[in-house]
Amino acid sequence: MEPDVIKKLEADIPVASGGEALVKVHFAGICGSDMAIVGGKHPRAKPPLIPGHEFAGEVVEIQSADVATDIQVGDRVTCYPLLCCGECWACRHGLEHVCRSLRLIGIDCDGAMAEYVKVPLDLLYKLPSAMPDDKGALIEPLAVGVHAVSMSEISRDDFAVVMGAGPIGLIVALCLREAGVETIVSTDLSRSRLALAQEFGFQVLNVSESNVTEEILGRTNGEGADVIFEVAGSPSAARQMTELVRSRGKIMMVSVHKVAHEVDLRSVNFKEITIVGTRVYSRADFGRAIQIAQHLPLDNLISHRIPIDDGARGFQLMKDPDNVCKVLISME
Repeated sequence: MEPDVIKKLEADIPVASGGEALVKVHFAGICGSDMAIVGGKHPRAKPPLIPGHEFAGEVVEIQSADVATDIQVGDRVTCYPLLCCGECWACRHGLEHVCRSLRLIGIDCDGAMAEYVKVPLDLLYKLPSAMPDDKGALIEPLAVGVHAVSMSEISRDDFAVVMGAGPIGLIVALCLREAGVETIVSTDLSRSRLALAQEFGFQVLNVSESNVTEEILGRTNGEGADVIFEVAGSPSAARQMTELVRSRGKIMMVSVHKVAHEVDLRSVNFKEITIVGTRVYSRADFGRAIQIAQHLPLDNLISHRIPIDDGARGFQLMKDPDNVCKVLISME
């Protein structure tokens, strides 16, 4: 199949084997990784493939094989979609999310943009009874923000800048506020996304209309931000992030850059900057995301709910960040 070819096909319902559950999907989210898959730019995912690793649904069948779980048929669930080897150094030391051969449902095997998906039983998490299914489909991206903020070890009084106001950038900002951080600046090119950030109560800077470096330095007595969260994934963000952070400050790399970009490593030396890479989330982060999701305004991130019959349009919409935030595919 060629890049950017999306087809709705009839397929057999997956057959769950020992230790797996069959989930009837209610909502699945489209993320940047899915766009890369469809565009033929993902390093591992190969067509034909059913994408989708952000989802919520109902368990309709369980094939148990001595798996310790409290999941039952009829439970509404979301999925921790990481497939880990269990043998490498990271897995042996409780860091399975950075497994040497990490794979994901919806990337390395068929995912949830279908009526049914089969998943290992031990990857399922119950959703609270009061949580709607569409919010449940946002637990996975929320866990990304929980993980990044947790790794930053940020303090309540720190000045934080989140570069990028897409869904993950906005989620990171929401997680910062959840952690008690009072000063949060969101930067982006998109006026609509910055408007949403402003609705959430964050300070905003449009990088096309302001000199962001001057603005941040001006607001911090010439020092720079305590912590930068790079969530834009752009060449300009990679170049600018070292300008925005203070000496001995910290840069959290949340976005995964698809190609190598220029970074001012001299500033890393001269300012003794700490750069921290982050990747997906741990199980603890995932559980924490479920806990805090209930009182976060995640509904406001969902700009479109697209029926599965029109799923290809959801991917087209994602190409227009000025008018789109989070797109969910509905299987109802």
